[in-house]
Parts: sequence; C-alpha cells; structure tokens
Amino acid sequence: MALPDPAKALAALAGLALVDLDSFARDRALAPAQLDRATAVSGIAIVPGTRQALGPDRLQALRRQMQAELTAFHAENADLQGLGREKLRLMLDPRLPKPDFAAFLRAEAAAGHIALDGAFIRLPGHLPRLAPEDEALLDRILPQLAGEDRFRPPRVRDLAQEGGADEAEIRRILRMAARQGRIDQIAHDHFFTRATTVEMVGIIRDLGAQAPDGWFTAPAFRDRVQNGRKVAIQILDFFDRLGLTLRRGDLRRINPHRIDLFTPDGSDKRE
Repeated sequence: MALPDPAKALAALAGLALVDLDSFARDRALAPAQLDRATAVSGIAIVPGTRQALGPDRLQALRRQMQAELTAFHAENADLQGLGREKLRLMLDPRLPKPDFAAFLRAEAAAGHIALDGAFIRLPGHLPRLAPEDEALLDRILPQLAGEDRFRPPRVRDLAQEGGADEAEIRRILRMAARQGRIDQIAHDHFFTRATTVEMVGIIRDLGAQAPDGWFTAPAFRDRVQNGRKVAIQILDFFDRLGLTLRRGDLRRINPHRIDLFTPDGSDKRE
C-alpha cells in the first residue's frame, strides 16, 4: 500500500496534536528538502522558535489561552508579578516540552505579546505597585541591599534595627517587592536586589565555562562573591529550587533549559 502524501499526513496530524517535525521526517525517511516541501504545502503552523508544528487554528488557540490565563491571574493577584513558567506550561493545551516552551515564550516576548520577568510570565501592561508609603520605605531600604555589600546584604532584623522600623513591616514590604520581581528572597529574611541576582547568574555561568566539564564547586562560587560558606550555599540552593542550576553531590552546573530566567529579554545571551 502506498504511503500517504507527506503534506497531507502532516496536515492531518497537526490538526489533532503537536507534531515534532524531526520525528515526523525520521519516521517517513524524508530528506530535509522533502520535509521543507511538505511543511510548506501542508499549511501547518510551526510553533515559533521550535521544531514543533500545529494546525494554524490550534496555534492561535494556544496563544489566546495563554493570554486568558495571564489576564485571569493578574485580575486575581494584582500585587504579584506574574505566573510561574512551569505552572503556565502545565495549564496550556497542547503542553509543549520544556525547551520548546522556553523558546516559544522568548518568541512571544519578542513579539510584545507577553513579558518575561525572571521565573515569571506577565502581560506587558501589568505593573504591580506598592502603596506610596510602602514605596517610600522600600526606597530607603534598597540602597542598603546594593553597592559593595550587595552579595552579603543585611537581613530583615538588621535593616529594622538600623532604620528604626518595625521588623514585620519591613519583611512585608520586601516580600511584596519580591513578588513584583524587583528583589529576590534568597533565604528566610535575606533579600537581594534583582540586579545582584542577575550578576550572580553571570558568575555561575563564568564558573561553568571555566570548568572542563561545566560542573563547579560551592567554594568556587563563594570565593567569587566573597561571602561566607553558609550564605553562598543558600544562594546556590535558591538557584537549585528555580531549576537554574543542576546539582550532583557538592557540584553544580547551569541548566541549559533555564539559562534565560534572569536575562531581561528572556534570551540566553550574556548581558
């Protein structure tokens, strides 16, 4: 029995489910030129930044669903910066593989449809804000988290004692700012500016690039940030939880699928 025309088969499959183009070509022994021709003739849509294909209507439905989920989340959580990437991925249909979903997000952000903010996704127009009095207190705190001591900033207790403010109030405001993506809570009562977090990601990338196999040690990171072992481990644990780093015993390396978490445009390019 003759095999069905590749373009017709591709169009039929893409109308039902996500199609990996490379697997499709391999299963049918198609040369690259044959796959390109079938893709062009079939009228399917390729998920931006990936080798995954869908029917055009299904790709548009995926985009609409993502916008709807983000809109609903912002309406219910006006003070939060956005939805976590993995949570959003699991909410959408079809469910893209993690690397492809990251590429899709970068393409959608480049087109201005969404905004990438650390480990979170938001609509471009969503800008959570603090009350004016909270913003004023945060403005007094932020300089203490930056500068030469940015890798070892004071904890909430120290900030309260130095500023003569209520410890619980400072903790509340810092947690709000962390939800907005302006700072990051690395450990309990220990907050770092987002700029410092980005800088530490750059250090981790450098350490991985310098290691023959990409795996680096906690002491190597500690020496670069000139911090104590306990705080250095807390920082690395924070990146572990986000999936930015992979851990093997006492060694860590960058997770290539999460390398774009703290780049402003969602790319994997070093700033």
